[in-house]
Amino acid sequence: MSQAALVETQPELMPYRSVCRSAVLAVVLVGLALPLVVLAAVSATIVVGDAVPLGTVGGTLGLAAAWLGWSASRTIRRYPTEYTGVRLARGGLWGGLLLTAVGFGLAGYTHATEVPEGYQRVGFWELQPDPEQPELPISPRALELAGQRIFIKGYMHPGVASMGRVDRFILVPDMGTCCFGGQPKPTDMIEVYVPDPSRRIAYAPRRIKLAGTFQLTDRPTQSLGLSGVWYHLVADEVR
Repeated sequence: MSQAALVETQPELMPYRSVCRSAVLAVVLVGLALPLVVLAAVSATIVVGDAVPLGTVGGTLGLAAAWLGWSASRTIRRYPTEYTGVRLARGGLWGGLLLTAVGFGLAGYTHATEVPEGYQRVGFWELQPDPEQPELPISPRALELAGQRIFIKGYMHPGVASMGRVDRFILVPDMGTCCFGGQPKPTDMIEVYVPDPSRRIAYAPRRIKLAGTFQLTDRPTQSLGLSGVWYHLVADEVR
């Protein structure tokens, strides 16, 4: 009779077994992924916030949890007298698979449907200067976009944090530029004007989505205490 079979028939002979670490880690990752996927679902439902990064990160953590849960299940089956934690491993595996499917599904659906009809998606990376054209202080792509309707994501610069709902603010690409304030690079700023009073927005440290007409000035301007602003956006939608 094998050692595993002996343990099953005579539990009193079972030696001390440690909980498989991979199983524990799988459950921890499920716990980290769950709130992100829930926030992604809320963002996708009420169209506030950005479900794309939330769903992507949550799905990635879920995938890691599923892999660790599967690996832990194999380890426990191979060494039943050394490891325990089957329920934890299964919870990590199936919970991780569910969160992976929901997280990536929400991210993919949001990315495919978030751009309003008639607008083109633009990223801040497209607005950076071309190293091969050092004589041009702005992006050649920005010249092409002037006067066109675009969709872009970013963060409000905290220069308007104490002003309540505003119709003008500076959009920056990342949390570092947003939360630490200071003077961003000229090509990391877009001055946003919201002509519709009902769409005015108060400062919040979250990613926002904007759709509007992109404009380019002949020379850099100063706005809201920041200098070197080349890019402007007349916003039709703010989410």
